[in-house]
Amino acid sequence: MKGFISIDGCEYPLKDWSRRGFSATGYRAGHYPGDKIEMSVRVDLAEDPLVFACRAVVVWVDRDRREIAGVFTHMDMRIQEQIMTAIFARAAGCGACAPLDTAKTGQDEPLREEARLQA
Repeated sequence: MKGFISIDGCEYPLKDWSRRGFSATGYRAGHYPGDKIEMSVRVDLAEDPLVFACRAVVVWVDRDRREIAGVFTHMDMRIQEQIMTAIFARAAGCGACAPLDTAKTGQDEPLREEARLQA
């Protein structure tokens, strides 16, 4: 999936992303691992683009390759659900396994606990 992150008003193409974090290319700013950043993300999904604001912690910067990676620290749970839905829909379209129905498997308790911890 294609998209961009925006940090301090500058956009950088996404290299990789998930509901937990991101990596981007073309990075030229002066952040370092451990820095907390306010950012916005735009991911171009098949239907409408997913655009959201969030906070992250920088975990890696490669100045030679002009790349940055971070872990999301504050993100609305509805956005996380949209991300997971988009990832699973894409995987299902490629013939990969679709997510299990948590109501049938009883696996929803860990997800609720994770949401509570992130709040």
